[in-house]
Amino acid sequence: MLIRCVGRLATLALVTLLLTMAGVTHAQASEAKDVKVAVLPFVINAGDDFSYLKDSLPELLSDRLRDAGFEVVDGAEVRRLIDEKRITTVNGASAREIALLSGAGFAVYGTMNQIGVDLTLDARLVDAYGTGEGKRMAVTKEGLINLLPAVDELVGRMKMDLLKLEVVAEVDVEGTKVLDKDVVLMRMTLQKGDMLTAKAANTALKNIYDLGYFDDVQVRIDEVPDGKKVTFVVVEKPRIQALGVRGSDAIDAEDILEAISTKKGGVVNPKVLSDDIRVIREMYRKDGYYKAKVTHEIEDTGSGVARLTFVVEEGPKLYITNVVIDGAQQLDPDDIKEVLALKERGMLSWITNTGVLKEELLDRDASAIEAFYNSKGFIEVRVGRPEVEIKDDGISVIYQVWEGARYKMGETIFKGDLIDDPAKLMEITAVGKLKEKDEYFDRSLLKADVDSLTNHYNNYGYAYADVKVNLKDDAENKIVDVVYTIAKHQRVHIRRVLLEGNAVTRDNVILREMRLADGDMFDGDKLKRSHTRLNNLGYFEKVDISPVPTGNPEEMDLVVKVKDKPTGQIGGGIGYSTYDSVYLAANVSESNLFGKGYLLALNGAFSGRKTAYTLTFRNPHLNDSEVGFTAEAHKRDEDFNDFTKRSVGGIASFDYPVGEYTSVSWDYTAEYYQLINIANDASSTVKDDAGSHFLSQVAGSITRDTLDNNMNPTEGTVSSLALLYGGGPMGGTDDFVKYIGSFQWYTPAVEEVVFHSKFWGGFLHKNLGGSKVPTDQRFELGGVGSVRGYSSYSITPLDGSDSSEGGTKAFYMNLELKRQLSKEYGISSLVFFDAGNSWKESEMMFSSPSRKGTAPSLGLYKSVGTGLNWYSPMGPVGFVYGYGLDRIGTTGRHKIEMLMGQQF
Repeated sequence: MLIRCVGRLATLALVTLLLTMAGVTHAQASEAKDVKVAVLPFVINAGDDFSYLKDSLPELLSDRLRDAGFEVVDGAEVRRLIDEKRITTVNGASAREIALLSGAGFAVYGTMNQIGVDLTLDARLVDAYGTGEGKRMAVTKEGLINLLPAVDELVGRMKMDLLKLEVVAEVDVEGTKVLDKDVVLMRMTLQKGDMLTAKAANTALKNIYDLGYFDDVQVRIDEVPDGKKVTFVVVEKPRIQALGVRGSDAIDAEDILEAISTKKGGVVNPKVLSDDIRVIREMYRKDGYYKAKVTHEIEDTGSGVARLTFVVEEGPKLYITNVVIDGAQQLDPDDIKEVLALKERGMLSWITNTGVLKEELLDRDASAIEAFYNSKGFIEVRVGRPEVEIKDDGISVIYQVWEGARYKMGETIFKGDLIDDPAKLMEITAVGKLKEKDEYFDRSLLKADVDSLTNHYNNYGYAYADVKVNLKDDAENKIVDVVYTIAKHQRVHIRRVLLEGNAVTRDNVILREMRLADGDMFDGDKLKRSHTRLNNLGYFEKVDISPVPTGNPEEMDLVVKVKDKPTGQIGGGIGYSTYDSVYLAANVSESNLFGKGYLLALNGAFSGRKTAYTLTFRNPHLNDSEVGFTAEAHKRDEDFNDFTKRSVGGIASFDYPVGEYTSVSWDYTAEYYQLINIANDASSTVKDDAGSHFLSQVAGSITRDTLDNNMNPTEGTVSSLALLYGGGPMGGTDDFVKYIGSFQWYTPAVEEVVFHSKFWGGFLHKNLGGSKVPTDQRFELGGVGSVRGYSSYSITPLDGSDSSEGGTKAFYMNLELKRQLSKEYGISSLVFFDAGNSWKESEMMFSSPSRKGTAPSLGLYKSVGTGLNWYSPMGPVGFVYGYGLDRIGTTGRHKIEMLMGQQF
């Protein structure tokens, strides 16, 4: 008994020594690092003294395999899987199952047999993707002392077989019908020549499945002379033969099918389907259907094709019914709501599209609330993240506000490089004026003040002037001081003006519009003006003027980059107005002839009341001088209310700029015309002028134009005064002197609303030696061009028989509020108040003579109304409804004017 115990202790010590030796002998085998092996328990067929080897032998074998460079599954994981699968006897099938579950490419199991003093390790190497009981390997050694060499020899044999079996000789795909298998092979991560491991095979299998084209993917391993042939066997998803949408009333099904990624002829891909459902839901959310549900149905016939249908439950369209400014105590919530882009649904929501929740505007509105508070003296205000509550009857948007204290405006302080007295700089800034009026601090003025100060310094040549602003708040007295710190840096001159991109327009045409030239001192206002003038030419798609450093801090180049656009036009048009009815127009024109800036145009217009032809030529700069020249020849036939005028003539005109915004012009007009088809009830003045006339007229005018944009002005003025002199020393049959003056003003009113006012007046009297004022020169108002709400030429003096006579004095004014409703569609609206009248010789201006039994108050015919302008695909469309506040005889007081069509 004692001997047996001693023998067991000695044996245990020997095995422990062998395990220790195994732990310190690490031979790296990088060529086997991707091969993973699961070592299963060995059956110990020996005496009781060797039963402990049931656990120790697998551990020893695992260590030697790791030393050989193989990855070995942890023993605890192997035992867990054996217990989980309730494996009592290890064979080829169970070993293969454990290998696959543990992610190993191979499994090792077997027995250790003792026959006399000999120990035999009888092992089986099982390929996880193979068949059968595995490859048998046996090693016999004498005595327990040789257990470690026996294990090493076994590992050596296994290593040779493992490396030989792991080479990928070929990769193939089976089962594809619709999809070309090359599509799969191109995305294959496992390639010929790679080491075949469970990890590599599983990764390749997963990648193929993730393509989304297959319902099932399996891998098959076959032995070939050069290694392993790996075949992925796939089962394709059904092909989409038909694609549709059911339940979509608010959004057209074609629009939905266009927006999604799934297309007819493709396969059913769950990931793509999920993305498509999200896209459809987002389409409905943007249209106000926040409770819309989207699912899909697949009808699989089993023949490899299927019908895919997206099923939509739209639910009700929800609008913003309540915007809550929670925490607004010192300011009126209704005033705050005016600055928000998201508004509650109202009566005009069908036009303005208000009331629809656009989630991308939530953060914008939170910033707008904060900016509004900042403009009212709340410099400590905080606005929380917007909250949206979607209920069955509408949407509530809640903004949480913490107002903080309100601060009055304090001192405005200027520091740094001051080129003017602080009092002069104070005039440039707006924030300083708040203190004079004892108003609250307005942070929104700071940016404009910084721009104004920077521009002021730019105008003195300091192109790199830098203005910083700091606030000094007095929390105790609730006052804010504003400190502007200015660094002027060096003064800069223009070295050269360089032109780029003008392939058609000649250099001189561009350079004569530049307000800055070589050698000039830099000036910010002149730079902006140059940009405006080049844009207003209409010759370019794009204009960019960039200051470029030259290496000398006191000089810069100006690079003017333009892109020519087509300036020629040929075509025709069709339109409609309530005065002309249907009209046709045709034109041929070139506004940049030969790239020299010349204009040449031939126009024709035809309607039930008018036929006109006009040929025009203009050179805006004769010999590159400031003098402009225009010549026009025309022929017109036009039916007026009481007569028809037929005319042929021409005009020669010269103009010259006086300063940057003012120009003077003078012209001569020669025209032969006839007044025919005189109405029986025409006035005696008209009847006396029947027949042929020759107009010989000279005219002079002065105009000042400061509009910011010629096409769509938002601010600026246009003032003009003209004198027309006919007959007398000029000859001809028409003797008269005519004075016309007008003034227009555009200015921003509220948000995007622009206020526009126009005042126009004219006065006419006979010339020296003339006996009367010609009918053709008299004033008649009414219609879109003057006083809306009344018929064209209906506001006119009458003779004793109530026939139209025309006036020698006239005045009208237009007051308008304009707002753009949609920039995308080019829709704008307006409301207006018009007033005007014309008076004959015996009537005083602004008097109230009776016209067909009525006399207007204040001597002016007044109207109110509204209108819409739309730049439609068919051309501009104008609609004006006017209501005459003063009746003219028995005519109606409601007037609708419509203009549509354009030349193209």
